[in-house]
Amino acid sequence: MKEIKPTYLTLLIIFLFVLRMVYGVVGEFWADDEQQIYLIGLKSYTTQTWPFYGPDVVYTNTQIPGALQGLLVSVGFYICPIPEAPALFLGLFSFLILFFFAKYLCVRFPDYPKWFIYTLTLTTPWVMQFSPRIVNPSYVMIFAIPFFIGFIEIIELFGKRILKKSWLFFTLGLATTCIMQLHLSWILLLPFTGYAFLHILLREKKELIKSGCLYVLGLAIGISTLIPTLLFPDPSGAGDVGNNIVFDWSNFKNLIPILTKYASFAAYEIPYMLGGDIDSRLKVLTEHWWMWWMLPVALFLFPFGLSQAGFFILSFFQKNKDAAWIKLKWILFFSYIMLFVSFFFSTKGPSPHTFIILFPLPFIYSLFCYRWIMQKYSWVSKLLVIAVIMGVFFQIGLGINSFEKKSVYKDRDRAVKAIEEKNYKILGTRRADHLGHGY
Repeated sequence: MKEIKPTYLTLLIIFLFVLRMVYGVVGEFWADDEQQIYLIGLKSYTTQTWPFYGPDVVYTNTQIPGALQGLLVSVGFYICPIPEAPALFLGLFSFLILFFFAKYLCVRFPDYPKWFIYTLTLTTPWVMQFSPRIVNPSYVMIFAIPFFIGFIEIIELFGKRILKKSWLFFTLGLATTCIMQLHLSWILLLPFTGYAFLHILLREKKELIKSGCLYVLGLAIGISTLIPTLLFPDPSGAGDVGNNIVFDWSNFKNLIPILTKYASFAAYEIPYMLGGDIDSRLKVLTEHWWMWWMLPVALFLFPFGLSQAGFFILSFFQKNKDAAWIKLKWILFFSYIMLFVSFFFSTKGPSPHTFIILFPLPFIYSLFCYRWIMQKYSWVSKLLVIAVIMGVFFQIGLGINSFEKKSVYKDRDRAVKAIEEKNYKILGTRRADHLGHGY
């Protein structure tokens, strides 16, 4: 793979920015989860109330305590009161975080062309599925990326740190309490935090107190939007999310599915993006004759994505003396074991969105895997370039299909009316409205 001129790289990044912004605006809008997240912010804006609770946990009719989710959606309306505002705000926010992630990876993997890392980071299927779309896993991914960059820098995975340690521990704390208000998977961050502090204790003991104070400061700032809920909890127990912890022996059957789904976070897995069954997937690929590129692109990416996931798993056993690789693969292994064990205590099965919080680890891991195989087989780099380019065309096709079938533009007038008349119920009702508790 060859590097391109800086001017072309700038144009490419601008194109990817526009692609992601448009993709988010025309993304899924009317599905239940997406609409409920949107309604939290719309309710807060139209009723001028504080969103004491966030995403619903439908299995126990509870809600995650904290106002952050509602604020992250409603801020778009305050900036510009149009239906697309929350998606535009999320699109900009997620782009900035992913841009920083790509820039960081360019420094840590200088042997890759920058255009390749930027395109891969900004357009892979799971990134496009959960980052520009209004649903709570998108916001989780945004905060998870700086958390894991901080974690990797603290433990000196690549050797010498390139980011300030003070920023790193502050980020760990801030990301943890932010995600705490967005998704129950925040608990998965605690072992990584413990390992980061253990690393400082063993190697930089004099920095332990300072690091701890900065971590607590980050926690405090992140938790500030949760304090009103703690002071004025719903008397019906709407925030009793602890009820979702139920021991389930049947999780043994998920040993392999969790592994393959975890590995696919960095792969071009496209079936999930096309639909829930074969008929719906084929419909997306064949319904519009003028989207002639979708079928051949999918026929290439489908086996390629599956082979990628398998390759990432097998790469664990490669003979590589790179210290960073050795350390990362064992971190990834123990994170997989932790993930597997965690689902014994969950009412929800291991759908990918439930642990998208760990996305940065397999993504970084994949860059080590590509490096290893491209050193052995030069043709692999050409194949990977084709996949990256086809992936962009695939996302364009999905965006066009979503615009027609799933986006706000199916009935934008209803959303406009809800905003103008300051009545969120014109668009839809919150689950809490039917349950009679929560927000």
